[in-house]
Amino acid sequence: MSTQPTTDAPAVAVTVHPARRGGGELGKPLAHGILTSAETVLVPDPPETLASPWKRYLVRISRSPGDGKDSQAVLSGGLSLSAVNGDGITAAAAVLTLVSPSRFGVHVERVSPARLAESLVRHHGDQWAVYAELGFGVVRPEGLAPPEKWWLDALTADGDVSSGAEEYEERTCCSSRTCSPCT
Repeated sequence: MSTQPTTDAPAVAVTVHPARRGGGELGKPLAHGILTSAETVLVPDPPETLASPWKRYLVRISRSPGDGKDSQAVLSGGLSLSAVNGDGITAAAAVLTLVSPSRFGVHVERVSPARLAESLVRHHGDQWAVYAELGFGVVRPEGLAPPEKWWLDALTADGDVSSGAEEYEERTCCSSRTCSPCT
């Protein structure tokens, strides 16, 4: 897959790292994400390392392609998980709330959960493709591992798996402040 965005929106690369006391090097990222508003990051099909809302994460945001000099690191202040297993798709997302806004921002019109759901079904659960289609400056990381399905059993036991794409998008959309009915 190409790492280039499919829109004219400025491309922004997002990585999620464990927050370390005293700072220091970020090290290898736990996950890659999508800046969905100045205060939120959506991580498509998150790895199990992002399963705890009690852990603190550091989110690195930078222009892409770039040399990495123009980047910022922002602590996350919260995390919510959502999943869907229905409408022919199985997908999940972690939405991280940033403690301070990113200076990169997002220059995309608000969308409806219905429009997001339609795109999610059309792209067979590929959230990278969905957000690129909607005009976000998405940079799909090369060499992404296949999605882990750890969350399916965990969230189903809690009753937190949506049975359809629109219900799922209402949860992720509102959590990430991406959707017009939620803002």
